[in-house]
Amino acid sequence: MTAQAQQQPDPAAGANGAPPASGVLVYGPEFFGNTALPTALDMVQRLPGFTLDTGNGEARGIAGNTGNVLIDGKPPASKTDGLGEILRRISASSVARIELIRGGAPGIDMQGRAVIANVVLKRTASTEKLINFQSYIYRDGYVGPDVTLQYARRDGDRRDELSLELISDRTSGTAQGIRTRRDAAGNLLQRHSLDLWDRDRTATLRTSLQRAAVGGLLTVNARFDYLDYPTSQTVTLLEGIGSSGRATDVTHQWKGEVGANWARPLGAKGEVELIALQRLGHTGYDSTTNAGGFVSTFGQQSRNGESVLRPILRYKPGKTLSLEGGGEIAYNFLDNRTDYAEQGVPKPLPDQSVFVSEVRGELFGLARWQPSTRITLEAGMRAEVSRIAADADTGRTRSFFYPKPRLQLTLRPNKRDQLRLRVEQSVSQLDFNDFVAATEINLGTVRAGNGDLVPEQMLTLEAVVEHRFWGKGALELGAKHEATRNVIDYIPLEGGYDAIGNIGTGTRDTLSSTLTLPFDKLGIKNARFRGNASVVRSHVTDPLTAERRRYTNEVPFTCSGSFSQDLFGGRFTYGVYGSCGQPGTHLYRIGEYRTTEVEPSFEVYGIWKPSKRLTVRLDAGNLNNAARIYDRDLYIGERNASPLLYREHRTQRRGQYLYVQIRRAL
Repeated sequence: MTAQAQQQPDPAAGANGAPPASGVLVYGPEFFGNTALPTALDMVQRLPGFTLDTGNGEARGIAGNTGNVLIDGKPPASKTDGLGEILRRISASSVARIELIRGGAPGIDMQGRAVIANVVLKRTASTEKLINFQSYIYRDGYVGPDVTLQYARRDGDRRDELSLELISDRTSGTAQGIRTRRDAAGNLLQRHSLDLWDRDRTATLRTSLQRAAVGGLLTVNARFDYLDYPTSQTVTLLEGIGSSGRATDVTHQWKGEVGANWARPLGAKGEVELIALQRLGHTGYDSTTNAGGFVSTFGQQSRNGESVLRPILRYKPGKTLSLEGGGEIAYNFLDNRTDYAEQGVPKPLPDQSVFVSEVRGELFGLARWQPSTRITLEAGMRAEVSRIAADADTGRTRSFFYPKPRLQLTLRPNKRDQLRLRVEQSVSQLDFNDFVAATEINLGTVRAGNGDLVPEQMLTLEAVVEHRFWGKGALELGAKHEATRNVIDYIPLEGGYDAIGNIGTGTRDTLSSTLTLPFDKLGIKNARFRGNASVVRSHVTDPLTAERRRYTNEVPFTCSGSFSQDLFGGRFTYGVYGSCGQPGTHLYRIGEYRTTEVEPSFEVYGIWKPSKRLTVRLDAGNLNNAARIYDRDLYIGERNASPLLYREHRTQRRGQYLYVQIRRAL
């Protein structure tokens, strides 16, 4: 075993010992050979110094929203089908290698990111029929099954995939706890027990086809989801003056998506790619709150859709230079109707019925120049123009134009070290849901809509230092400064309501670190530690007090760590994971001030692979029954000019659980 470990090829050497492109590390079968990892997702998460970003499927458009992993050099032609789900459906046996691309390389689509992983699949003919059963088993005996049936046929560029997933589970929203309310002097007003309940019932059908077409390669994906999600909260008075209460709600949602990606070479140096996407969805939501006989109801019906077309042209005139240009045009809409009533009497809300639409276009160009193996320079410009129309209490139409330049310099003083410097101007996307009224059933609050929102504009300066060591080890240190205009937060409205709006300029600074530490040289074979930590500091001016404070819901410090080891020639893997929890985050509403804290949590797991076709995994999670702690200061009026009504403290625990997964190839 010692001789094998010494002879393992260094990932920096490339496949079969051939030198890879500068900044590209190749992890082949040798790296994953002695592991029980069953899927491509597990393999990607094992890459030293790499942190998976699954993207933002809810964001509008495609650019930069599909995550930081490519499959055979292309991003997924789907947004609803998350990157984590796609990788989980790819068996480890289907992966030829994984390329870790750091700082960019000519001819590689980096999706606007500094680091990206490319999962290269085997081209040999194969058929896979798979059943995956997984379930959470909770302390109270409840079992939440999740069953997936999957078929995949791959033969070179020709692929057919079909899967059906059925879920009946609950989330961390099912919990028990205690709520206390005290006056400004600390005297007990009320003490309640809390019983929170929810169920997540989901059906998902997915299919994917890939064929040669019109001199290129065409991939078509389709997905349909249905969700039934009821919840309830029962509040029982234990002490003090007041009453018990109960709140219930239910969400019914369906959504469908069809996406296509077509690419073909243009001679030896060029390539054209077309991406098209269509999404439609409908959500129905109804809630009822009964607090001591006072009944309030909230209902919502919404339809949404998105249409996107993105052409891209790439050209590589030489080994050191690559050019890329293209555009994106998208149409999005949200048609939302809400109603709110107290004791059966309708209460009008600002913008409770809204139709929001957006037409957005973007042109972009990018040049990547690598004059030597030690230097890569990437310069790009995106120009975005959009028109947002909101038909609500009053009709509003606004147009925006934002240039978004980006410059990144990557320096490689040697094979083990890399320095990445980035400066970029970016623009956030407006959440259409902020245009409409909403409720929080468990707190009994209502938020109004606001059609006067404008996007945040952010200037980012970032520096990242990366060091590779011991073949499988990596250390990454980063520093980032963000200066933001039109920070989005809560603002006051007439009538005592608040809404999401813009509150001025702000800054945020982040220090981060990521470590992958192999233990082979420390005498523990096939073991590793992975850890990360970040510290965040921000400043913005509060719209009520005019004082400087942190951003709303910003987590000031995070950290986590895991240790895992592969045993018995890769037939068994075990590991432990711990999170530092979450120190107090703050939310500043107009009539209240909230703090949320999460205690540290721990879990252990084991993966057993008795044969090539069968994998069994068992996790024991939340071993210390970590609590979520909520504090609320509620005021009679605006919190800067009104006396405190009461101070609420709430503690919730979801309990320990077991997770069982059985993955069987048929």
